Amino acid sequence: MSDVQDLRQRRQELEEKLSELNEQRERAARANSDARSLQRAGLADHTAGEMQDFADHETAGDPAMTELRREIERIDDELARGHQGGVAGGARRLTRWLRK
Repeated sequence: MSDVQDLRQRRQELEEKLSELNEQRERAARANSDARSLQRAGLADHTAGEMQDFADHETAGDPAMTELRREIERIDDELARGHQGGVAGGARRLTRWLRK
């Protein structure tokens, strides 16, 4: 495979992981919201520790999601440089021109 294909494949894998983490966060956010609503309505009797656990589960994947987004951005930058020529592309063009 070419470098571009490798980067695209890696980006796709990262997007899939990010999507999974987003889905987990959404489920945890709903659970946290439901628990708070039930607690306020007096229909549930969660301890402060349990309520904190709901909140912690909601944000547990945030650092991993941030890192995935950063890596995706780095790959996008690398792909953009490759498609626009970048420094390496410019050097190749110059070398080909000098060989003529």
